[in-house]
Amino acid sequence: MKQKRLIMLTLLMSAMCLASYAQGEAPKQLKSSFGVKAGMNLSTISNGDASIHFSPAMKADFHMGLLANLHFGYRDEGAPVGTGWFGLQPELLYSRQGFAVDGEAIGFDYLTLPVMAKLYVTRNINIEAGPYLSYLLSTSPATTVIDDAEIPLSNLKSKTGIGVGIGAEYETRQGLTVGVRYNLGLSDMANNLQWKSNTLAVSVGWLFF
Repeated sequence: MKQKRLIMLTLLMSAMCLASYAQGEAPKQLKSSFGVKAGMNLSTISNGDASIHFSPAMKADFHMGLLANLHFGYRDEGAPVGTGWFGLQPELLYSRQGFAVDGEAIGFDYLTLPVMAKLYVTRNINIEAGPYLSYLLSTSPATTVIDDAEIPLSNLKSKTGIGVGIGAEYETRQGLTVGVRYNLGLSDMANNLQWKSNTLAVSVGWLFF
């Protein structure tokens, strides 16, 4: 419960920051860019369900979506605005995840909302960390059998989840971005299914200044 409250508070503060900027109230030290990103997912699950024994393998798929990059402050005297040490990046992504077992691919299609806090170790390279919310849009197949247990995956649709992401990104002055991020699920996929989704994501994006 405390984790959910913390993540909701972070998302609310980020939304307030975006709304303030849209109304022209943001400080002059803020530079905003909007962009797109897409890339590859390597995903699997951690299985905490003692009644189902199997070894999930990774599944390769993709993600894509929109983002807002907020870069604060000045790195040094005379530097242009938005070259400081800190930034914030909310995103809205369509993400195809899942895992493989016994040669069968199990797919989960998510709508995810990450909010990443960024530390710019140089003007171009940043490390990032932050929470995300996920909403399960669909599953494939609708039902599967694992360890002689029939699991109705379609019942998981519309489930929400939370997690944290950590990664690094390279941003060019022209707008090209290349990043890698690990997303660690913190919530079970269902009360009676103790699976948590974990994904390594590699992305390429473009910021429109």
